[in-house]
Amino acid sequence: MLISIERRNNINPQALNDMHKLRARVFKKRKKWDLPLINGMEIDGYDALDPYYMIINRDTEQSYVCGCWRILPTTGPNMLAHTFPELLHGQPAPCSESIWELSRFAIEAPHDNQFGFSQGTTQAIHAIVNFAIRRGVKQFVTVTTVGVEKMLIRLGLDINRFGPALQVGVERAVALRIDLNDRTMTMLERAVASLHQEVSPHVHS
Repeated sequence: MLISIERRNNINPQALNDMHKLRARVFKKRKKWDLPLINGMEIDGYDALDPYYMIINRDTEQSYVCGCWRILPTTGPNMLAHTFPELLHGQPAPCSESIWELSRFAIEAPHDNQFGFSQGTTQAIHAIVNFAIRRGVKQFVTVTTVGVEKMLIRLGLDINRFGPALQVGVERAVALRIDLNDRTMTMLERAVASLHQEVSPHVHS
């Protein structure tokens, strides 16, 4: 995998289009989320805020976007505060330069590749945590599914809920805090070290 993290305005327009098409395939077509598409692309208002994106390319096809993640500061509009405030269960929405939001995580693994979903996800989390720590971020918040929450728990990350999961569309959704502390880093380093693969991710920021 090749992993890069850049502001939207610094990303190649073709890569952006491919990312939005990937989101459409994963969220609309595969997960059946009730989302509007624009010319086969999934785009929402938060994409207009010049967020950071993680773009994941297959190592053998750098032009093929197979994964993405969106990163927004909580000091501005974000999904937890302004789209899914019910998942806060009455708690104030995070608003701090040291707390950023993760959203729109999507990854595809080709059927003819031994590269597995769990490996790709682990590497993506490791890369995005390192990226944030270098910028002084202490915590991520995210609205995600209970399935992803279970995966994060299995990895051993320091996470906790804002409150109980709720049914949002076709998914059981939950809002999480992910503390970027020694425990999280130690467990991620351990998980990455256990991966047996030929190519390591290259992160540019």
